[in-house]
Formats: sequence, structure tokens, C-alpha cells
Amino acid sequence: MADANPLLSPATLPYGLPDYREIAPEHYLPAFEEAFAEHRREIDAITRVRSMPTFENTVVALERSGDLLGRVARTFYTVSSADATADIQQIEETLAPLMAAHNDAVQLDSALYWRIATLHERLDELDLDAEQRYLVERHYREMTHAGAGLDDAEKERLTELNQRLSVLTTTFEKNLLADTNDLAVVFDDAVELDGLTDGELSAAAQNAADRGLPGRYVVTLTLFTGHPYLSSLTDRESRRRLLEASRSRGSRGNEHDNRDVLREIVRLRAERAALLGYPSHAAYVTSDETAGSPGAVHDLLRRLAVPAARNARAEAAALQAIVDAEDEPFPIDAHDWAYYTERVRAAEYDLDRTALRPWFEAERVLQDGVFRAATELYGITFTERDDLPGYHPDVRVFEVREADGSPLGLYLLDLYTRDTKRGGAWMNSIVSQSALR
Repeated sequence: MADANPLLSPATLPYGLPDYREIAPEHYLPAFEEAFAEHRREIDAITRVRSMPTFENTVVALERSGDLLGRVARTFYTVSSADATADIQQIEETLAPLMAAHNDAVQLDSALYWRIATLHERLDELDLDAEQRYLVERHYREMTHAGAGLDDAEKERLTELNQRLSVLTTTFEKNLLADTNDLAVVFDDAVELDGLTDGELSAAAQNAADRGLPGRYVVTLTLFTGHPYLSSLTDRESRRRLLEASRSRGSRGNEHDNRDVLREIVRLRAERAALLGYPSHAAYVTSDETAGSPGAVHDLLRRLAVPAARNARAEAAALQAIVDAEDEPFPIDAHDWAYYTERVRAAEYDLDRTALRPWFEAERVLQDGVFRAATELYGITFTERDDLPGYHPDVRVFEVREADGSPLGLYLLDLYTRDTKRGGAWMNSIVSQSALR
């Protein structure tokens, strides 16, 4: 199997980069099945130890476990985030409950939890440094938070909830991506897109051609609702259409409607929180975060709300004043806000961000901005490696070295949107560092 499936053998490329040229969709599920089994064997080996728990035979062994699973998962989830073809989406739907079940099998393992809890109880007796002590505390906290202290019947129900939630969240993401693509706004005439740069207009024309709509223009949606073009489009109806499309994703009553999915997610999360001893899902989540409780989050937001609302009212008045000075004034609406904010900036601060755009061409920002700043601050350098494959033809691979020339790692840049790519600004780790391996 290892010979036939590239995911089951250590990567041969520099820095452990997966050779995406050799990996096909049909390799993923068999690789996950083998990785689940191997990880389970590693956990069983820890819990079968007859001697009392020590940091080495429990925590270090636990840290060493799951190497294959981690490698396969990082490889797959990078692709599922950035190039979710129909085949990849189908694999992710199949994989979601399997991954949830495996994670629960480890996190809810009573024998493993006993070993971790025993070490946690004896923390002050163990000769551990600060990092080792934190690791014991973290494992104990994560397993307790996951429900390892529940009885068998409660664990069984918790596992059912987690598996169903994994399916629902995968469905939600799939629906969101599909509806985002489906709602891309089609314009018949370039006049409707007045205000866009030549490059933006060319991109819209290319989007239309790619969708079999030559001679027209397609503006694809971003993950966030406030599309960047709202600040540039002079045509009010074009702005309205763009914002309306962004707002309506997942709620149009079609096959991508997420409302029922979301209702079930909320209901099951509430049940899971109650099972784990929390009054709400928010209380469960924040209990292991910096805030500590929903009350702390609410208090912070409440302190911000009054000045934020005051600033919004002042900004709205300034925007309305600009509109009222026009030949045909109207009450300002949400789709007008970004456009007239730019008008206020130009009027009050003599700032035209459109005029700045030619100075921020992508390659110059990357090379003369981001990379140069990193070199000046940290001494690291970036060299493009055309010989190394990314997970998609658009991906560029850069080798990163320390100031003395010693190798540091690889940086994969995937700059542009596409229909198979999740929206927003985000990053994935394809290879993780560990001093234990």
C-alpha cells in the first residue's frame, strides 16, 4: 500500500513538502484509514504500559503519536480549503464523521485520561521544567474539556453529537462556497462597472469568459459582505446588486440554503454544552479561551458599543451631507456607505485611494514590501523555487533562509481567488515542526 499511495510514505521533497504531482483524490481516504489505525495502535501502546504513568511513557509518547495522521491531514485540509473540487468535497463529506469519531476515540479514552490525570495530580512532585509542566496541564485540560470525564453512556451520546456536527459544519461550508459562486453578479455593460480600474474590469471580463459569458462581466463575491468594489462603483444600482448578493448567501431557499443546517448546529451545540456541564455553547467555548466566559466578552463589547455607535452616527451624518449636496439626493443606504466614505476622505483629507492603487501592484507589494520588510527586520530571505510543486498551478513556492544562509523552510503563496477556494485571508501549515521526531 505504501508503494502505491504517496501519502503513506515520507515526502522526498525538501522540507517534507508533499509531492502534489503524485497525489490523486483517490489516495486520501485509504491514507486516512491507515493513519487512523496507526494512531490507534500508538495510543493502545501507551495505555497498555503496566508501570505507573511518567512524563516519558505517557506525555512524550502521546506527543510522538499521530505523525502519519498529522501529515495526511495537513496535506488534505490544505487542498480542501484552497482547491475544493467536487471530488475533494465528496471526500471531505465522507471524512468528517470518521475524523470526529477518531478524535473522540483518543480524547475520550478512559485509560489514557487516567494516565494524564494521574500526572496532573502529581505535578508538584514531578521534576518537570515549565514547558513540560504546561504540556501536562494542557493535555489534561483538553481531554477534560472534550468530555473524557463523562460516563460511558454520556460519551456515546457525545460522540454521536460530534459526528453529526462535523457533517453539518462540512455541509455548511460546502453550501456557502457553492452559493458564493452561484451569486457572482453578472453585468451586461462596462458602464455599470464605472469606477473600477482597467485591471479590475479586465478581471471581471475574464471571469465572465471563464463562465461561458463572453462580452459580459462577472464580479465574484468575497467571503466578507462588504465587497471592496462597493467603495469604487459609481452606479448605485450596481452597488445595491453586489451587496444584496453578498447578503443573501445561504438563505435563498435553494439547494444551498444553510438556515436549517444552522438551526440544527445551534441545537446540537446546546445539547453538547449541557452534556458537558455548561449552560450554553458560548460558555463551553470561552471556558478554554482567554476571555473565560461569555460575560467577559459581553462586558468588553458593551464598553465598545457606545463609542462605536456614536462614531457611526457621526459618520452617517457626514456621508448624508455629501449625498444631500448632489443633484438628486436620497437617504443613504448600506450599499452606499463605502462609496461615500471614499468621497468624504477625498473632500476632507484630499485622499484618493484609487490614485494609490498603481503603486501597490501585487508583485511590488510582495517583493519590495513584504519580503523586503521581513529581510530588514529578521534577516530572512526568499527565493522562488519553480522546481517545487504547489497544490494548485496558481501556487508559488519560495524557499526561506536565515541571514547566514541556513535553511528555514518553505512559504507557499496562493494569492488569488477561484471558485474552488475558500474566501478570506487565512493560512495552513503543511508541515509542522517537532523536536521529538
